[in-house]
Amino acid sequence: MHADLIDAEATRPGTPGNAPRRRTAVALLASACLPTGFAQTAPSDREVVIGQSCQLTGPLAALTREVRQGADLYFDHVNAAGGVHGRKIRVVALDDAYDPARAAENTRKLIDEAKVLALFQYAGTPPSMAALPLVEDRRVPFVAPFTGSDALRQKFSRYLFNIKASYGNELDAMVRHLATIGIQRIAAAYLNNQFGTGGLAGVEKSVVRRKVSLVARAPLEVDSSKMAAAVATIAKESPQAVIVISAGKPSIDFVEAYQRAGHVTTFYMLSVTSNVQLAKTLGEKARGIVISQVVPSPWNGSVAITREFQTRAAAKGIHDYTFSQMEGFVSAKLLVEGLRRAGPSPTRESLIAGLESIRWIDLGGFIVELSAEQHSSGTFVDLLMVGRDGRFVR
Repeated sequence: MHADLIDAEATRPGTPGNAPRRRTAVALLASACLPTGFAQTAPSDREVVIGQSCQLTGPLAALTREVRQGADLYFDHVNAAGGVHGRKIRVVALDDAYDPARAAENTRKLIDEAKVLALFQYAGTPPSMAALPLVEDRRVPFVAPFTGSDALRQKFSRYLFNIKASYGNELDAMVRHLATIGIQRIAAAYLNNQFGTGGLAGVEKSVVRRKVSLVARAPLEVDSSKMAAAVATIAKESPQAVIVISAGKPSIDFVEAYQRAGHVTTFYMLSVTSNVQLAKTLGEKARGIVISQVVPSPWNGSVAITREFQTRAAAKGIHDYTFSQMEGFVSAKLLVEGLRRAGPSPTRESLIAGLESIRWIDLGGFIVELSAEQHSSGTFVDLLMVGRDGRFVR
């Protein structure tokens, strides 16, 4: 198992949960515990240290756990085989609880104290946006953030690499589908931050292009407060479908509150929604929800990378799959390919060059195209419906 340094703080006042603040830093390497602090995380010539800021606490922690679990499956496999050019991969993960200020602080720690080679799969738009100025200032590769934010794709950055379709692609696919099946009155519930407002702007453009009416808009808070107001605002217009521009628990809380209030509609949700969480919370009421997906299905054994994922998952005793796990797995495989191309003594510059040298690669049914001119890859979007037992159907 690769090492994780976890800054497991309870959330600060003003962040989801409002729990008393507590700091513990725990370093785990295999089954051995090391002393706390970054002094123990200095890279050696036998490893590659990768940094990550993500949600280890708060309402989005469960979703982040799935993504990290998928990445771990691939990293652990690579490490068990001797690593990359004899170097094992160690991930230093710090908790930001979806707070951009904490994500920025974590990024400084990861770069200056942990001396990471690269930053990998930051979870969420606000944390990723907070990290970007530091990434560019310190010239650190920033690989496969777990967000489809268009703001991270519209302006080219030499240090940022995206490998999946954007939220704009996902949302336009939803609106196009709704228009195709004759739905004319839709609403949008959006997370009240950069992620949600950016997605709302994309929906507003798509409805004009697809000639569909956006009859209501309502903001959602990360801590799910003000939920009744959001439900009332949208239900008042009786939309035929509601696009939920949110991630993790707030998305599911909105659907649950809307249904509990006695309202009926069809919900469309983004790929950053866990089918497992939906099934656990909503049970059979999750049936009929449409979720966009941007990576291969973890159940489709006809796809090579899915078979690989299932093999690694089975070896760890994991049999309940999610698309978020698959995204973590795919992203880890891409990073390892970049590390292989970076050479036996990787530097930040050689990793950038390695990723840019990929040009076109098939990771086993998932195509990535990267070059010196193109750092954002991926346009594939699929729409699936939640069926019985939380499983997806077409």
